[in-house]
Amino acid sequence: MPLHLRFGADDLLRCRFAVSPLCETHEAVRTLRRTERHGYHLPWLRRMRGAVRGLDLSPLALLMPTPSGYTPDFLGPPPLPVQPDV
Repeated sequence: MPLHLRFGADDLLRCRFAVSPLCETHEAVRTLRRTERHGYHLPWLRRMRGAVRGLDLSPLALLMPTPSGYTPDFLGPPPLPVQPDV
């Protein structure tokens, strides 16, 4: 049985989209650890190869127990302020 959600204009006005620097960092590290799974990131991976060579990412790996596992929400909180100036 499919689930149908209906949203109105008021619901849409309460939504916001923002970039979380912590989430972006986490996903960048995840991409660096799983290079074979991200063909569309190959140009970025090639550019970053020299920059990350020699970096010890093991402390971050402690917060990422499996390459494809769940990341605790507190590691990527919504960015502040709630209403950016953009």
